[in-house]
Amino acid sequence: MPILTIQRLAVAALALLLAACGTGLLPDEPILEPGGRRWIITVENLSAQPARLMVAEDGLDMGDLVGTAEPNSVPANTTRDVVFTVPAGEGWAIFVNPSNERGPLVLAIDVPRHVTGRLPLSIQVGPNGDPTASVGAGAGPGWFGD
Repeated sequence: MPILTIQRLAVAALALLLAACGTGLLPDEPILEPGGRRWIITVENLSAQPARLMVAEDGLDMGDLVGTAEPNSVPANTTRDVVFTVPAGEGWAIFVNPSNERGPLVLAIDVPRHVTGRLPLSIQVGPNGDPTASVGAGAGPGWFGD
């Protein structure tokens, strides 16, 4: 088979793969609903326990899951990029190590509506398991009420 034909086939396969992203057609990929977004956030877990990550309805307590975190756990003493699939609208939040004493960390309104992909936001889980979120300098307006 000529090299040019192989290159065309590779380009066509890549185009089909990219077209399938967000449709749920790829194995283990959640469907991205209209208006939903994918965020890549670096999570640094400085604790001795895995950090649990969830996208759920925001209420007095954590509600039903409405999005995904992949992976949904970051091992102890590990830094990892996590891909969050978040729904459109408001009323949901990212929870890290949720408990009766620990509510949401990042609310839907904390991130500008147009932002997608890698965020200038990071999550750090301290040695005691308490999470914090911070935005890098120069992120622009619209972050955490700014």
